[in-house]
Amino acid sequence: MKKKQGLTKKEVIIDEAVELFVNKGFTASTNELINRAGIAKGTLYHYFKSKDQLIVEIYKTLMFEIEGECVSEMLEKDDPLAYTKDVFGKIVSWFIKNPNRFAYINSFESSPYIKIHALSVRETLSGPQKNIMQKVNMGVMKNYNTDMITFFDFAFTRSMANYFLSQSNPMAKFKKEFEEAFDLYWNGASR
Repeated sequence: MKKKQGLTKKEVIIDEAVELFVNKGFTASTNELINRAGIAKGTLYHYFKSKDQLIVEIYKTLMFEIEGECVSEMLEKDDPLAYTKDVFGKIVSWFIKNPNRFAYINSFESSPYIKIHALSVRETLSGPQKNIMQKVNMGVMKNYNTDMITFFDFAFTRSMANYFLSQSNPMAKFKKEFEEAFDLYWNGASR
């Protein structure tokens, strides 16, 4: 087994699978993953019952990783605009710093897996939707369909990350232009 410092076997499998699926697509075989990760077939299937489960679990893991690293609970004393800008900035920055993980998320969300496994990944939307409803209830955001706003928010963070990643120095461009990009988003979604 490839030993990446401080990672569990499951984390190594996920890291190697992200790299493999980003480079070869979801049609890459589990045998390729087993060879790449340097594990036994039984080890893979100990953690994931099938390739489909692995693909879905990676997506969920990454979405919850983003939420854990980038999103804090909005408190009553928080300014909704400043809070949202801070969270979105952290998310876009995470995408820039983790381009392969970001590419995996994009691949998953534009693949048939998102529709086939919609119910099993639905839980990844609960945090963002709770956050949106909090802003709607405060009268800060328009009372549109929460799913629609969630996808709009996702589209914003992903399109901004794609924009910045297309630049020669993504993080410098992010630091220089994110405020303007966020202003474009906020003025389209706020009252």
